[in-house]
Amino acid sequence: MKLPSFGNKILSLDFGGNEIKIIEGQAARNSISISKAFALKLPPDVYYDGEILDKDAVVSLIKEELKKNKIRTDKVHGIINSSEIITRAVSLPKIPEKDLPSVISYQLDEMLPVDPDDYVVNSLILSYFTEDGADKVNVLLIGIPKKMVLEHLDLIKQIGLKPEILDYQGNAIAKLLNHNSLVNEFYNTSEMVVTSIDIGYSNSKLTIVKEGAILVTRVLDTGTKTMIDNISSLYDYTEEEIEEKLFGIDNINESSEEFTDYYRFLNTVRTTLENLMDEIDIIFRYYTSRETSNVINYIVLQGGLANIEGIENMFSNRFAIPSVKLNKLDKLKWDGELSKYSNAIGGLIRIEGVKK
Repeated sequence: MKLPSFGNKILSLDFGGNEIKIIEGQAARNSISISKAFALKLPPDVYYDGEILDKDAVVSLIKEELKKNKIRTDKVHGIINSSEIITRAVSLPKIPEKDLPSVISYQLDEMLPVDPDDYVVNSLILSYFTEDGADKVNVLLIGIPKKMVLEHLDLIKQIGLKPEILDYQGNAIAKLLNHNSLVNEFYNTSEMVVTSIDIGYSNSKLTIVKEGAILVTRVLDTGTKTMIDNISSLYDYTEEEIEEKLFGIDNINESSEEFTDYYRFLNTVRTTLENLMDEIDIIFRYYTSRETSNVINYIVLQGGLANIEGIENMFSNRFAIPSVKLNKLDKLKWDGELSKYSNAIGGLIRIEGVKK
């Protein structure tokens, strides 16, 4: 894949369930540079699962945060995620790339269960192949509610910024992994099938990637809020107290028959993560059953809950696949919290061309 060099800084806004991650930086062929990174914590009832509930409040909060951090960059790449985003991989006869949109538009009602008038549907070419002597192309269709697209673009404009790209989180992490050669100084990305699991606030995102091509992408119902709700049903803790206790866990894999508050809390957290892994297991089975050659080489964990002590071993043991928290990438010279800002950083990258 050909990656262009950018001469100017880009502002990347990653819209999450309870906070917006903001990165100012540049992506070039051999490096990614970050000049500023910060997160804007959102109050309840202003933004959730890709839906802007109070646009005026979000605009005001972002304006204030940009001013506080002395941001003057105005070109924006936005990254969104929602359980309402629909994805579907389809195979089509190979045709000139310029004709692909019209073919997809003509057959869209057969490919995606959406009303074309209500969704913006984009396509990503994944690969070219030959089957029974016929040349074909694998395409990933991404359907985003039109209302969601227009509202995010309008929000960015109301802030006084210039939206250039509106991306979604699965594609952002796919670009970031493909742009780099090594994860955590050890795990190679070339020719490897990598699963990104981003445990977010309102939900979790799973993306199976090979060299920038998205093989499978799904939004899962379980997220940090699910865990907070489960714990709140047993304890009279505030959300801040729950988060403090989550990241104070000594080891999520620890087991004990003691009936103390600590072990009851630990078991609730573990049960929620086990339910998430049950959802993930269904997707893994679907992916590996499609072809006998389908494998997953390793799992990369992102998001706030990736900081729970022992969670890497928990995933490794459940799936018998090496699992690591995303801490470092070889072309990113930055000491910030990568697992938290990875989608925003991936949003800096703009890809031209496709591997054939």
